[in-house]
Amino acid sequence: MNFLRSTILIALAATGLATAGPEWQRDVTSPDLGNHPRLEPIALDYQASWKGVLNSGHMHMEFAPPGEKKPGAYVVKAYARSQGAAAQLHPYQFDAWAEINPSTLRSRYIRTSETDKNGKEVSIVRYFPDRVDCHTTYKPSDGGKTGTTTRTFNHPGIFDLFAVMLHIRSQPLADGDHINVVIQSTDQPYLLKVHCLGREIHNGQNTIKLSVGMLKIDRTSLELRPYKKLKRDATLWLSDDYDRVPLELRADIFLGDVRVVLTQRKKL
Repeated sequence: MNFLRSTILIALAATGLATAGPEWQRDVTSPDLGNHPRLEPIALDYQASWKGVLNSGHMHMEFAPPGEKKPGAYVVKAYARSQGAAAQLHPYQFDAWAEINPSTLRSRYIRTSETDKNGKEVSIVRYFPDRVDCHTTYKPSDGGKTGTTTRTFNHPGIFDLFAVMLHIRSQPLADGDHINVVIQSTDQPYLLKVHCLGREIHNGQNTIKLSVGMLKIDRTSLELRPYKKLKRDATLWLSDDYDRVPLELRADIFLGDVRVVLTQRKKL
């Protein structure tokens, strides 16, 4: 996993959980939407950099694009590319297509494709009330044999990385609020822990400041394991307005200080 995937992942399910089982499950928050108005169709462009100096990648996301008609689905599509010197050291491409329940904004289906110097990995994840099923195909760049895996993770209310963005922005996000959700958009499930640090002016804009942490979940034992690519909790600023879209993410990952900054938002 490289720096763009690490930053992208910066995005359930307590309903019906028994008190038995890992303690972290009791802290998982409700998957129900909050009362903040829904995000209107919008396109977002981001520039990734190391320490805000060396541009290293670009990301584009579209939420509910009018040109993509899928009956009974709220569609999100995205792509990301490394660029410049970063593309020479860590060539990377990411593409995603997600289909979300339009009434609940819960995940239904996501297809992600990631390509780096080692090969290409394509994951298809289907979401059910009590589990996710993931089918992954990996093709090494050296021409080796293509591998496939199919795995199930039994847990209720799992989000993909786009549905969790919609979920978080819908919440009250009062100072001190905590949101703990389970996410899975590829083969690996994670516990995403979000803490609302408060409101502040950031780069001249009214923002909601969040800290964002991630832990791996062992799909068999349900034990939490460190997510070593992220050295400490990341900081995320949302616009404190109707849209509530990410304005900037700062993360200290295995490659150093990575920043992802919104460069354009356009209503569709």
